[in-house]
Amino acid sequence: MLPICREKQVQLSRQYQQGTLAHAILIQGIEGSGKDALAAWLIELLICQQPLSSPNAADLDTISQACGQCKSCLLRKSTTYPDYLLLRSENKTLGVDDIRRGNAFLEKTAHLGKTKTILIPQAQIMTVAAANALLKTLEEPTANSYIVLVTDDIDSLLPTIISRCSVYSIRPMVGAGLLAQLKISTFDDSVILSDSSFNKESNENDFVNLSQLAELTDEAIYQEFQTFNKNFLDYLYSGQSENILLSQLIENSHGLRWLEKITSNLVRKHYLNKGSDLGSPLTVSQGGTVNKNMASGNDISVHLLNQVYLAIINSNKLIKSYIQANRQLVSEQLLMTINTIVRP
Repeated sequence: MLPICREKQVQLSRQYQQGTLAHAILIQGIEGSGKDALAAWLIELLICQQPLSSPNAADLDTISQACGQCKSCLLRKSTTYPDYLLLRSENKTLGVDDIRRGNAFLEKTAHLGKTKTILIPQAQIMTVAAANALLKTLEEPTANSYIVLVTDDIDSLLPTIISRCSVYSIRPMVGAGLLAQLKISTFDDSVILSDSSFNKESNENDFVNLSQLAELTDEAIYQEFQTFNKNFLDYLYSGQSENILLSQLIENSHGLRWLEKITSNLVRKHYLNKGSDLGSPLTVSQGGTVNKNMASGNDISVHLLNQVYLAIINSNKLIKSYIQANRQLVSEQLLMTINTIVRP
């Protein structure tokens, strides 16, 4: 489990030991934050008949762990433990029938242990009807039962669901501290999304966060990002590579996040450039190096870049808010909007 989860693990262990653990627990964090591992640890602990405790080196508290040897633990490992239910959907959404199955499961008496547990690993894909079906169970919980929900997009959940859960948000470190904690080194001499000339004035490590875990740890994804970065800059400054960029946006799950990151970095570099102001243009070379003084027709003011950034954010919200949103249509409209902004 990642060190950034340790604080929540200690907190949950304390509540488990004191018998004050909430009936419904919501663990939220971005992809790669370790939230799934934390949820799995908690489920295993709740299932175990003979839990163990070990001291936490950074705290006086102890961390509880499943023993891994009792009958319940062995059945869990073989996925035949009868008092645990995993509510996962093969579809894009988790429907009302899935939640009703979970509600019926909790109403039955436990077969082996004293508790019954349900894990919902992608709570954000619940339909409104499913969320409302779950709501009654959260409001009137059955005895000795626990529901653990996991999400990377808490804003997609109904406020009534969130209010009835004990929420544990994993807030990872950022910048050089995160890279050191994850023991990550980048794949070349520059930091992701940075260039050597810019690094002379500002440490791009300061802006690294866990949302970049994929390209920070997987060289193939990093190379995909480099290609994506070039295609986006080609389109942004010269209107080229549109079809290739559109294809990448549709097929690559990281596409919208990469658009957001690249654009925010362009804006950031503008403001960190000494003597810059809101209306002055920002130019970029084919390699992605920002150069305010470069003699080129490809000038875009930071004011326009901010408009591009807002358009990207709105498209991202649309994709997240509507599970069945047409990604191709959203991507096409976004590129058209960007083109209208920079080439009115």
